[in-house]
Amino acid sequence: MFTRLLARLLVLSWVLMYSAAEAASPPMLTVEYSAHRRIESEQGVVEGSIAAAPGMERSEMRTGSMFSVMIMRNDRKVGYMVMPTQRMYMEVDLAQAAQRSGTLTQDQVELEAVGSETVSGLPTTKYKFVTKDRSTGGFLWYSAEGIPVKMDVLSKYGSEKSRTTVTLHDVRIGEQDRTTFDVPEGFARMPSGGLFGMKR
Repeated sequence: MFTRLLARLLVLSWVLMYSAAEAASPPMLTVEYSAHRRIESEQGVVEGSIAAAPGMERSEMRTGSMFSVMIMRNDRKVGYMVMPTQRMYMEVDLAQAAQRSGTLTQDQVELEAVGSETVSGLPTTKYKFVTKDRSTGGFLWYSAEGIPVKMDVLSKYGSEKSRTTVTLHDVRIGEQDRTTFDVPEGFARMPSGGLFGMKR
């Protein structure tokens, strides 16, 4: 459940940054950083970490005994769900994932800056967004360097409604190891298994 949730959020973030931002607001990421990430939803709280550089992002999280990694390569328009314990990974086509999950192209989202706030000790600009079909909306907080410090999202999937908040803490700006953003050598590729947008 949380793996699917994280994948949806990462796709949402990708579309907002690399589609909507072209027409409107949040700044593109201009620095490299790492941080602790906290995801809160009706299902509970998941703690994890994130490392990012322009065009690249790695998220790690643990739910119970399961440890998973999501690598987003916006420079390649592809993502990887990595299962370190199993030494396996699945490949995600970001464009297909955005389409299949019902999220956001540039002409489907309304986005505007609504103020300034300090979040996790960082000055940010707060943005309000909503899809034109009103299925997804909420607020985003970005630093001037393009760091997505917080995201508060309300979503509706059919008859289901959910609210998810993602907040970064202990943000550390600095150069990241490039191997962080690649699937480790020797990992086997898995076939698609129910998560939207998986390549075979």
